[in-house]
Amino acid sequence: MVASAVLATMAALGAAGALAQAPSPTASVERRAPPAATSESARQILSRVRPSVVQIKGFFGTNTAQAFHGTGFAVARGGILLTNYHVVAQQVIYPTKYRLEYRTHDGRTGRIDVLAIDVRHDLAVVRAEGIAPRPLPLETAVPDKGDRAYSIGFPLDVGLTITAGVSNGRVEDSFDPRIHYSGAINAGMSGGPALNAAGAVIGVNVSGYRFEQLVSFLVPAIHVRALVERALKPAPGGLKAEVAAQMRLHAVELIGALDGPLTTQIMSGYALPAKLSHFIDCGASSDPAPEQPLQIVRVRCFAKAGLYVEQGFYSGDLRFEHFVLETGRLDAWRFANRMSKLSLASGAFGRRRYVGPFSCSTGVVKLKGFDVSLMTCVRSHRKLEGLYDITARVTSLNESRRGFVSHVDLHGVEFDAGMGFLQRYVQAMEWNP
Repeated sequence: MVASAVLATMAALGAAGALAQAPSPTASVERRAPPAATSESARQILSRVRPSVVQIKGFFGTNTAQAFHGTGFAVARGGILLTNYHVVAQQVIYPTKYRLEYRTHDGRTGRIDVLAIDVRHDLAVVRAEGIAPRPLPLETAVPDKGDRAYSIGFPLDVGLTITAGVSNGRVEDSFDPRIHYSGAINAGMSGGPALNAAGAVIGVNVSGYRFEQLVSFLVPAIHVRALVERALKPAPGGLKAEVAAQMRLHAVELIGALDGPLTTQIMSGYALPAKLSHFIDCGASSDPAPEQPLQIVRVRCFAKAGLYVEQGFYSGDLRFEHFVLETGRLDAWRFANRMSKLSLASGAFGRRRYVGPFSCSTGVVKLKGFDVSLMTCVRSHRKLEGLYDITARVTSLNESRRGFVSHVDLHGVEFDAGMGFLQRYVQAMEWNP
C-alpha cells in the first residue's frame, strides 16, 4: 500500500484522575531582575532554593539500583514539580515497567507520578507524595545577553550542585525556543532550574554540547505556566497517547514552516535546494587539491528539530545533503560508478522496535532541462501512529562527467505532507549551465 502511494506521488511529482487538591499556579516575576548591585551570590541562591529542588530517579521493575536520574523543582503548591520530559520518558512510555521516586537534599524519598507532558519543549509536570516544597518564582522574560545566571541540579550523582554562568539570550535561528547559557550543565542536571541574579527561574536545564566548553541550553520559563495549568486536566487516552499526538502536531508545524517556494543555489550548473528556512543550518566542504581526479563538493543541511521520544528514539526532523561531482580525468564509466555509490540509501538508522521496514520505489523524473533518477523509501513508525520516515535519493542523468546526488531524509512526518515536501524539493532542481 505504501509502495503504490509512493509510485502515485512520483508520477505526479499518569494523571489517571483529577488532582485531589488543585495546585495553585506558581508565583511569577514579570519584571526584569534587579540591578547587579542587589543580586545574590551563588551561595545565597543555593541556600534559598535548596529545599525546592529534588533529585528524580527512575527504577526498572523492583530494582533498587537506579536506571536513570535527573532533577526537578517545585512550581506549585501541593508537591507539584517540574522536570524535563526526557527525564521521565521511559516511565511515560512503559508505565508498568518503570517507577519514579524523588530524593530531597536532606535524604527524604517518596513516589512521583507524571501529570502532564510537553514533548516539544521537553517539559513534564509531576506530583511528589509526602512533600510540599515552596514553589520557585518564574521570570518569563528572556534575560539579556551578559546577565548573570545560575544552574542547579544533581550532576552525575555527586549531590546538589550550582554552577555560575552567563545568559546569552535566545538562541538565534532555532526551530524551538532555547536560551543559550554559558555555563556547565552535566548529565543529571536535566530538569533543574536555571535562575537569574535575583533567584527567579529563567529557564529549565535541558542540554549541553558534550565536547564543547560551556555551551548549554535552557527551555524558557514562559512555557512552564501553561503546562502547570494543563496538569489539572488528565490527558485523554493517557500520557502515552499524548506523546503521539504532540509528535504529530510537531510534524505538521515542521513541514508547514517550509511551505512555499524553496531557495536554491547554483552548483556546477545545477540549481539545488539550499538554506530553506532560518532554522536550517547548512555547511559546505570539499578537497581543494587540484590534482584530485574527481572534485566533490558536499553541502549538508540540518533542521535540528528532532524531539526525544524515548531512549534511543528521536523523531520529527529533516536533513538533506548534496554531492556535486565533476571530473576532467575519469572516463564516463568510472564517473558513473562513483555516482552510483553515492546514490545508495545507506544508513540503517532506527531500531525495528520503533519503525517498520522500508518500502522503496525507483523511477525517472523529468525536471527543468534534465532528467533525474529518483529513489523513494517510506516506512511507518510503530509507536507513533500516522507518522513516517521518508528517505529519497536524487541522481542527475544528463552529463557523463558532471552531476550530483542529493539525499533527503524526513523523520517522523505525516505521509501526504512529507511526500508533498519531497515533490517540491525535487521540482525545485534545474539544469542551468
